[in-house]
Amino acid sequence: MMYIQVHANFHVSEHLQQLIEEKVNKLATFHDRITGADIFLKSEEKRHEQALEQTVELNIQLPGQVLHSEDHADTYEKSLQGAVDKMRKQLLKHKEQLHPHI
Repeated sequence: MMYIQVHANFHVSEHLQQLIEEKVNKLATFHDRITGADIFLKSEEKRHEQALEQTVELNIQLPGQVLHSEDHADTYEKSLQGAVDKMRKQLLKHKEQLHPHI
């Protein structure tokens, strides 16, 4: 069972919290040695635009290693999906390096 820690300087809605846990827990299907995950939610104003950019940074702990991905979008849901997709690719690559096919 991995721990999932969400870091944000605002109250994270129940919906977003559940979405984060659901998507991050699915990453365990791609790599069985994940011990934990830290998710950082940040919001920044885009320069020269009136929009906010929502950033999700995802750190996944493996024994002796931390993998990092991040994504930016106009909503946390979209940036979470992007960061999870990038992490899935890293986890598959990492697992392939651990167990190369003969």
